[in-house]
Amino acid sequence: MSAQRLDVTATRLDDAGLGVGVDGERTIHVVDLLPGERAEVIVDHASPHRAEAWARIVKRLGLASTDRVDPVCPAFGRCGGCTWQHLAYPAQLDAKRARVVAALGDLGEVGPCVPSPATTGYRNKGKYVAGTASGHVVLGAYAPRTHRVIDTLGCRVVAPIIDEVASWARGAAESAELVPYDEQTRTGELRYAIVRESAGDVLVALVVVGSTPRPKLERVAAALAKHPAVRGVVAIINDRRDGAIVPAGSRPQVLLGHGHLVEHLAGVPVEVGAGEFLQVNRAQAEAMYARIAALAGAAPGIHAVELFAGLGGIGLSLARAGATVIAVEIEQEAVAQLRRAAEAAHLPLTAIAADAAEVSRAALGAPDVVVVDPPRKGLSDGARALLVALAPATIVYVSCGPESLGRDLRALADAHYTVDAIEPWDLMPGTSQIETLVRLRKSA
Repeated sequence: MSAQRLDVTATRLDDAGLGVGVDGERTIHVVDLLPGERAEVIVDHASPHRAEAWARIVKRLGLASTDRVDPVCPAFGRCGGCTWQHLAYPAQLDAKRARVVAALGDLGEVGPCVPSPATTGYRNKGKYVAGTASGHVVLGAYAPRTHRVIDTLGCRVVAPIIDEVASWARGAAESAELVPYDEQTRTGELRYAIVRESAGDVLVALVVVGSTPRPKLERVAAALAKHPAVRGVVAIINDRRDGAIVPAGSRPQVLLGHGHLVEHLAGVPVEVGAGEFLQVNRAQAEAMYARIAALAGAAPGIHAVELFAGLGGIGLSLARAGATVIAVEIEQEAVAQLRRAAEAAHLPLTAIAADAAEVSRAALGAPDVVVVDPPRKGLSDGARALLVALAPATIVYVSCGPESLGRDLRALADAHYTVDAIEPWDLMPGTSQIETLVRLRKSA
């Protein structure tokens, strides 16, 4: 049976960077087809469960989009990351705003997408999968929909020093005969490398299986010690089979220097390890945190609660503006770091280690404003119930998932909250990802 050929015009990009068009009632995803572009395509895979198929171009029909640009990364199209790099940045912003409008447009006016100050070199952390190619160690990423490792050294999205140190780490691992882990045979030693940067200083984490010989790790650390930017090298044991890069609760083994870097959040020094979550776009995150404090009306005399606080970038910004803050975070190590940072800076911030769905309402008092920054799946039923019970006059919702955000905002509308500001913020140029700030006011 011959493969099906179709004439498709793309109207938008999906999260994977594929052009999306239609053929009758069926949605077609096409590799390297931008919105407005038309092509004859051949279907490679059709879903047996829904009216959806994936295709590749046989022949382009008509002109290329005026928004088409040359991708900056050499591995674009192969590594699966930054899949919108072939779309001009203004068009990326328009598409991201359109995603927010589709999810929230009936709830209020969506403002313009706030652009990132940089579209390359902005990432403060690089995560690399270890693999083998032609007998050599490779650090990179899985090719889309496979476990084949693509070399991503030379990436233009990470800070240049990260790419440089990652290249050193690759060479050091090969010289030390640190064998890349094979997901299929479950043999080998090195699973991932994480390279984090702050103010030009670099921390390297080697994620390895528990049986990895210590002398091999020490040889890698000794080689990396010769790089002037490297301040620490740690090993993290990962024997899990669920795809987690850094298992929850894992304790890094320090091989060289310190097991952390010092990051400044709202001007406050905070110790950050290799595994802690931190927004990768430092400059844009700082601007966003300041905007959140403004939306929250943070000032002396204001009692604020932050749920899902992480390392406290938002909470510290609220406290810097004068608010008295209670920050709730489930990760114990993040809470410990936040407590130390707030105490050292003499800021009115109390950090509580608890699940946002289970924290005692009494421990939070009667806040004037609550800021929530949940994971992509949004608020759990318990966290949403807590928010309604606290009944603050103002809620600021920070979301990385427009669709779950829409669900939660509609539920809060039933509790008499009205949206009065919606602001998309771009922290990850070249991708479909978008952060959205929403302020809600409680009606009488």
